[in-house]
Amino acid sequence: MNRAIGNGDFLHCDGKYILNEKNEEVLLRGTNLGGWLLQEQWMASYDGVSAQWDIVTELESRFGKEKARALINRFEDNFITEYDLDILKDAGFSCLRVPFWYRNFQSDDNGTYYLDENGEKDFSRLKWIVEQCKKRGMYVILDMHGVPGHQSIAHHCCRERHCRLYDDTKEGENFRNIAAKLWRDIASVFKDEPAVAAYDLMNEPMCEYKTLEKNNKKYREVYDLLYKAVREVDKKHIITLEAIWTPLDITKPKVYGWENVMYQYHTYLPYNALYTGFVLLEKARAFNVPVIVGEFSQCRGNPSLEHILKTYNKAHYNWCSWTYKGHSRFSDMSNWFIKGTNGKNRKLLNLKTATYDGIYDAWGDKMRTENGFFDMNDIKLLGKYARMK
Repeated sequence: MNRAIGNGDFLHCDGKYILNEKNEEVLLRGTNLGGWLLQEQWMASYDGVSAQWDIVTELESRFGKEKARALINRFEDNFITEYDLDILKDAGFSCLRVPFWYRNFQSDDNGTYYLDENGEKDFSRLKWIVEQCKKRGMYVILDMHGVPGHQSIAHHCCRERHCRLYDDTKEGENFRNIAAKLWRDIASVFKDEPAVAAYDLMNEPMCEYKTLEKNNKKYREVYDLLYKAVREVDKKHIITLEAIWTPLDITKPKVYGWENVMYQYHTYLPYNALYTGFVLLEKARAFNVPVIVGEFSQCRGNPSLEHILKTYNKAHYNWCSWTYKGHSRFSDMSNWFIKGTNGKNRKLLNLKTATYDGIYDAWGDKMRTENGFFDMNDIKLLGKYARMK
């Protein structure tokens, strides 16, 4: 889009398509801003702790809550800036998926909110990215990558192997209520915002890798709880729900009465599995909802990125690659990032031993893309296919 997003650009689902208010089809194609509001160790420059929850806990233990918050803000102020958004706009992307976690807005696991200077719940990070993308003509998918109670056992949900969200306990119920309230509050802020393409309720919900999620209805029940929380205050926005790990690991929308929903899949495929994944995605089209591949990479070298993009575009899928920017902890992680660093002989920042000033310095200008990050994946190729109809 070569202009700012306006009121007539509000999106909704119509069968397998996404339309604006002029009933023109809109294709959401771009990348993720992974590692910004929720750091993931494998693609970050720190060491000594595992996940984002551990980062905050360690920093608060060493320096106190106020200084820990200042360090986190320092990182987030510098890792993604307007410089990056200009790059992504110029590339031709129409959409950015923005992963975040509950502690971006809450100071503990009990749902206590940070307040802004006006005494209101502080959603300034999300407001900033939505406003900046809006004036550049890019939509935003708000992705709760880390849910209160933790929707996954994986580190990227913010706390590794601490999945409590689905527990049939008082604690589990409390986490679900906090998560529902948080989504209700986010939706209240953005209910009239056309630049928000969709609410992504939970990233990759899974508590047991070896258990087929289609045999576990608990995460669908939590989806329904969060869906209803959003719909209490926002009837208009698209809601996207993820099927992990195959496209058939989710039910038909009519089972729960879900409306205006887009189904999402993440494809991290081995060399010869693209075709298999494509077949499953096509079977999922029988749900008669739009499809978005919310994360994908060519992380094992083949098939080629261009072949993947051609396949997705031919099928009229929406897509966001994983991910825009990251630190290479190993010698070659070029299949994961658009902008990255050279991991060879890289010295990591140990958060257990580094001084406050050392962390403050490392998370300042050195985190900015223009200061040491270079092209790893072909952004022109991604942009070329993002622009295609």
